[in-house]
Amino acid sequence: MNLVPNWSVKPYYLLGLSLLSGLLLGLAWYSPTTILLFIGFAPILAIEQHIAQHPYRRPLLTLWGYTYLAFLVWNVSATWWLWNSSPGASIFAFTANSFLMTIPILLFHITKKASTKKFGYLSFFMCWLAWEHLHLQDWGFSWPWLTLGNAFGFHPAWVQWYEYSGVLGGSLWALIVNFLVFEALWENSRIRKLNVTLAAMVLVGPMAASWLVYADYHERGTPVEIVVVQPNLDCYSEKFEYNAKTGGSNQGTTFVPYDEQMTRFLALSRQKVGSNTAFLAFPETSLHRAFDEQQAATDTTLRRIKAFRDQYPQLSLLSGADSYLLYPDNASNSPTIRQSGNIFYEVFNTAVFFGDREQTEFYHKSRLVVGVEENPLAKFFHLLDDKYMLNLGGMVGNLGKQKERSVFLNHDSVGIAPLICYESIYGEFVTGYIRKKANILGIISNDGWWGNTPGHVQLLAIGSLRAIETRRAIARAANTGISGFINQRGEVVQASKYGEMTVLKATVKANDETTFYVEWGDYIGRLASFLAAFMVLSSLVRGKLRPLTRREKSKKLNPDDPEGTD
Repeated sequence: MNLVPNWSVKPYYLLGLSLLSGLLLGLAWYSPTTILLFIGFAPILAIEQHIAQHPYRRPLLTLWGYTYLAFLVWNVSATWWLWNSSPGASIFAFTANSFLMTIPILLFHITKKASTKKFGYLSFFMCWLAWEHLHLQDWGFSWPWLTLGNAFGFHPAWVQWYEYSGVLGGSLWALIVNFLVFEALWENSRIRKLNVTLAAMVLVGPMAASWLVYADYHERGTPVEIVVVQPNLDCYSEKFEYNAKTGGSNQGTTFVPYDEQMTRFLALSRQKVGSNTAFLAFPETSLHRAFDEQQAATDTTLRRIKAFRDQYPQLSLLSGADSYLLYPDNASNSPTIRQSGNIFYEVFNTAVFFGDREQTEFYHKSRLVVGVEENPLAKFFHLLDDKYMLNLGGMVGNLGKQKERSVFLNHDSVGIAPLICYESIYGEFVTGYIRKKANILGIISNDGWWGNTPGHVQLLAIGSLRAIETRRAIARAANTGISGFINQRGEVVQASKYGEMTVLKATVKANDETTFYVEWGDYIGRLASFLAAFMVLSSLVRGKLRPLTRREKSKKLNPDDPEGTD
């Protein structure tokens, strides 16, 4: 079977491959069809091969067009739920990320054209992994949601070896199988059976090894009782005074006053908190009425929480909040420091911890959501200020961030990591908490922006991968979405329903052992980035230095002859 058609039907063929690739990759972000990830990239390789073998006037532009279409379909079909929070912002996310995704494919094509075929295909793996590694860095336009290895969060039993490789190991696994599928379907038919066999072995081998680890793994550490609260406050109509959908005010209509919100939190907590409860977790921005951190001791809401906590001497409480700090001036000239008259201040998406110490502790969210909490262009274009940011009802604009991780300790010196929503996507970032002695991962989130769509389900699945990488249990508190608990194998062992007001309690293990991945982080990405840069540059140099073939000489002398004359 030869899947390469006659040259005369090329536009329809390439268009079909492009759409097929996008749909296969997009469907991989849903639990029943994750297996499609192993074939979704093969059509992209077939497009590149076809363009490389035929005389296109602008091959690079042609390749870009078809791959951009594929990646646009992938982005839309996998993350269409972004539309629910903001149509404009979602269009930007779809189009911009699709554009950026084409860069590693173009670099692979250039490298392959200027070097040998084997060298070129090796650069395919390196360029894509380097691209994913870049997206995992704090570079302003970071959006690693569609990192290939994230798709396996729906099936933690497949990837127990993430404790050694991290999520990029899953990406490499998927790329290798895709390449072997491409070789089997589009390359030399004489070795098709061999490539099919190799693809099956590479697919099944790591999965089987993972199942063995999954079946044999026993959770480690000291039992710790945790309670998580899901208040189920609608993000648009109830939780905030500002309605991000209508642009109007919820005051006097559907808005639940902040004191009443806190009453709900405490009433739910009393249903489950007992004498053995070590940690209680409230969701992201639960304390939305912003307060000055330097005056926390006098804040009415914080004092109310402390009074509740004091009823349970063994209890530590983690909550999301909006907070700010005041400064005498803006000597640092930081784009995140704001000015109102003679007042300089910085606002934060904060995790507040009421522990064994008398003083309240704070952690400021470090990985911010582009377009909502961070404007990457502000430092270059000061005209692009906060009015261009997407207002979802909470703190908006260029928020301050904290460079170092913070781990909160209870009276038994059990450490909990305060991961705020989007931060749970970054594997190596999370290892920073473990190196600071976090025994448990606490994820506080607000998933209601996307409605009852796959968004909050995908975020929960990605969280499962952090549990495997670090071998840390997770306690997850969401405003609405999915609150619950994930064990050290990445299994969701208890979960709320979307749109449910509830409180959950579980006993998890507080592990103090360190995995290989925690020690070494995204070493696959760092190595791939180095090799990708080396391969692209060396192939370009090699291409410049090598002598022209007779066909290339003929084409250079006769530009009207697209194929050259031997």
